[in-house]
Amino acid sequence: MPIAFALGIGSLFALFADPNTPLVLIPQRMFVALDSWPLMAIPLFMLAGVLMDKGGISQKIVDFSSACLGFVRGSLGMITVAASMVFAGISGSSTADTAAVGSILLPAMKKKGYDMRFATALQAAAGAIGPIIPPSILMIILGYVTDTSVARLFLGGIIPGLMIGLSLMIIAFVHGMRGGTAYLSPDKFNIKEVLRTGGMALPGLGLPFIIVFGILGGIFTATEAAVVAVIYGLFVGMFVYKKISVRDLPKIFIRAAEISCVVMFIASTAFLFAWLITVKQLPVVLGDYLQEHIVGKIMFLVLLNIILLVIGMFMESFSAIIVFMPILFPIARGFGIDPVHFGIIASVNLAIGYITPPYGATLFVSCSLSGESIRKVTPKLGPIILAMIIVLLIVTYIPETFMWIPNLMAD
Repeated sequence: MPIAFALGIGSLFALFADPNTPLVLIPQRMFVALDSWPLMAIPLFMLAGVLMDKGGISQKIVDFSSACLGFVRGSLGMITVAASMVFAGISGSSTADTAAVGSILLPAMKKKGYDMRFATALQAAAGAIGPIIPPSILMIILGYVTDTSVARLFLGGIIPGLMIGLSLMIIAFVHGMRGGTAYLSPDKFNIKEVLRTGGMALPGLGLPFIIVFGILGGIFTATEAAVVAVIYGLFVGMFVYKKISVRDLPKIFIRAAEISCVVMFIASTAFLFAWLITVKQLPVVLGDYLQEHIVGKIMFLVLLNIILLVIGMFMESFSAIIVFMPILFPIARGFGIDPVHFGIIASVNLAIGYITPPYGATLFVSCSLSGESIRKVTPKLGPIILAMIIVLLIVTYIPETFMWIPNLMAD
């Protein structure tokens, strides 16, 4: 059963069991959950991502990444990571990132003779960076649930996202060095080609900088940044790359609405479920129990990472945020953990969940694009997950590595 239906029907049966609770609360709570200014950014960023993808930006990003890294042994793997990182700064969605870049580069790696099990695993992990690098749909929901500044969460995700991307590039390079002739690159570094493809990709590459510096400079909020992204994406697609015509707009709007509705439907039933467990005082009971048995901040952070890693393996990330953050966040605040620090820890953990079976959203997308089975791809995830966990440990226990950026922005 899809997670949205599971949460909604589970909540329905729970309300049936309590004759004192009117069922009219179901539509009321679902509507109230979505009647939110911060959540308005979700469909807008989804629309911006579709506009930029249909406008040809994904191919331009791949071309530019190829010009920059194409001379390195095993370069296609590194290009996959680099292109995914850039596209993550446009779409805000991990699955959209995986599909857009993977549809171009996975066939190229197959044609080149790459080990497609590794290529599929690498593309899934590269797509999983989407929830960390701003703009992030996951962080929008996280900020709404925990009443944390979405803009500061966006800024906090920059360095952890770059760290994960760099670690994946190193893994791709090492894999290429160990591989055969398929990983040799006949290309040479050509500064003219870098400048040419960079110039072509510049309109798309400009969007992440506009969003980050616009938020950092206090020009607009995260939700207003989503509006800017839509207008920018529409302008680039129609007047710069000229890949979008007026006749294409209805299909683009419908596609954006479809993928937005999936997220919002999950959010509405998850908020209903979260409200139900809050009314039944489960967060209070569990919070008191944890605070009673956990000694110190370090022990809580260890437990937090274990809990979130396990949750990410079995539960869709948006639902996990809405259901579990109201329980874990007050405890974290009790131990003096900064809300942005907590949010980045949660985001990195759930990003790892995107590639870990049995759920693994980007893993499913990547496997569907390459035609490889999850059973064959999973063993290749070992070093990738290890690298992401190392970054998670740095983020958890050395927050100074990234917190200086959101601290530049006043609350």
